[in-house]
Amino acid sequence: MPPGPAPLLACTRGGEVPVAGRGTVMDRCLDAGLPVASSCDGRGACGRCVMTILEGGSALTPAGRRERRVLQRDGHPAGTRLACRCRVLAPARAVRVRAEYW
Repeated sequence: MPPGPAPLLACTRGGEVPVAGRGTVMDRCLDAGLPVASSCDGRGACGRCVMTILEGGSALTPAGRRERRVLQRDGHPAGTRLACRCRVLAPARAVRVRAEYW
C-alpha cells in the first residue's frame, strides 16, 4: 500500500491547521477552506500565492524554472514558495507553511 499524503500544517493567526489531501499546497489549502490568493488560477504566473516555508522545505518538490523566475521577479526571499507550484513529497516529514494573509 502506498504511503498516505504527507502532513501539511498551515500556520494561521488562530494556530496550526492540519491540511489533508493530495495535490499542490494550494489545492490542499483550498480544499481545507483556507483562502489562497491567486489571479492566474494556479498557473504560477501572478506570484500571489507565495507562502513562507517554516519547516520541512526539503520535503517539497524542487522549484521549477517558472517558480524561481516569479519569486525572483517579485523579490521574495529564500524560504518562500508558490503554493500552486509545489507539492509535499516526503510522507514522514511535516511541512509548515504560512501566508501573510492568514
